[in-house]
Amino acid sequence: MITVEVRDELSEEESAELSALISSSAVYDEEAGFSTVDLQADLDDNHEVFQVLARSTPGFHGSEETPLVAYFRLSVDRAGGAVAQMLVKPEFRSLGIATLMIETLADRPGDGFAGTGAVSISCWARGNHPAAERMSRRFGAEVEGATWILYRGSEQLTVDPADEGAVLRARHDGFVHDQTDVRYVWRVPAVPLVG
Repeated sequence: MITVEVRDELSEEESAELSALISSSAVYDEEAGFSTVDLQADLDDNHEVFQVLARSTPGFHGSEETPLVAYFRLSVDRAGGAVAQMLVKPEFRSLGIATLMIETLADRPGDGFAGTGAVSISCWARGNHPAAERMSRRFGAEVEGATWILYRGSEQLTVDPADEGAVLRARHDGFVHDQTDVRYVWRVPAVPLVG
């Protein structure tokens, strides 16, 4: 079983657990080119950060403890624009934990998404992560942009796939397409007024 808790702030112990989760997952995800959580993003007075932690209960998936297995972070600016970041421990993926975390947060009352004031939520899926694509369909998010990562030996070049000239020049110069990063945006549906 998985337990989910919403946090405005993480304790020192939770922060250490999260850092360990990010590090261990990054090693796994690096090979596929998938993104990692950036804890330093949007750390200023213009953003409010909402966090959700998911833990495994003893016995689930062979665990004897209650380890942190997933993390969701929503950073909302004063205009209602939000950036989401999510990480699920590799061996706990495709079990519905990410959906559970978002649905738990969504149960909070208030304006915007889950009382956070968010009217649009965006996220980048580095390496066009298949789980991000599935979740975007589930919640009705749209693809708002993409970048291609091209390589020539150890050189890396980021190109907008819509810029055909830049793509052709890069390929002419020996760069090959290796990875697509996709930006998804979900516009929070307006809640109809009652009465």
